[in-house]
Amino acid sequence: MRVKELFRESIMAARRRRNLIVFFALVHIVFLGLGQWMVAQGYPGVLDLRTEQLKNLQDLSYLKPLTGVLADNLLLKILYTFAFNLVMGAFVSTTLTGLVFFFPYMIAVWRSFLIGILVADMDTSLAMAVIFYGTFILEFGAYCVSSAIGADLGLSYLWPSRKGTESRSEALKIAARDGARLYLLVAVILFAAAVWEISWLHYMGPLLKPLAS
Repeated sequence: MRVKELFRESIMAARRRRNLIVFFALVHIVFLGLGQWMVAQGYPGVLDLRTEQLKNLQDLSYLKPLTGVLADNLLLKILYTFAFNLVMGAFVSTTLTGLVFFFPYMIAVWRSFLIGILVADMDTSLAMAVIFYGTFILEFGAYCVSSAIGADLGLSYLWPSRKGTESRSEALKIAARDGARLYLLVAVILFAAAVWEISWLHYMGPLLKPLAS
């Protein structure tokens, strides 16, 4: 019953932040599409950025365990991906940064635009489309929620009256407590995203092959 109650509170917290969550969802979709469109149009600066990012992709330190020591262990790859995305992808980069309320927006713009240019001419097979769009919907869906939590923290500090108080510290505490409830939803979605992405890629070949080809 306690788990059910926690989920109910998390859903209710999401409803209270519905406008922020929808806003971040639109940001991700728009800039993902913009990145793909700019590659298709052949903008030189964007093409240069894409080439540079693809070149550096396999050297990213956080990806090395997935193609190295953890390569043969599906469960550990899933847990590693989930933990990294929850701590770094969501909490550190989109929630803590929300204390400066516009930072989550900037990160959402950059992330989605970068993903857009990286996958602009990826393998168009049905399998790759299923992997990518399934992962994008789940993972970036969770980031929309975590970004909404972060933005709400910053906005509550700037305008405490939105939390029914004139005290900035009290408004921040209210927003933080509500955000903590909502993080259960973030964690569940990110775990589902990790299972979806890593399971498919584990059985289909090297993790970065689709982007490197």
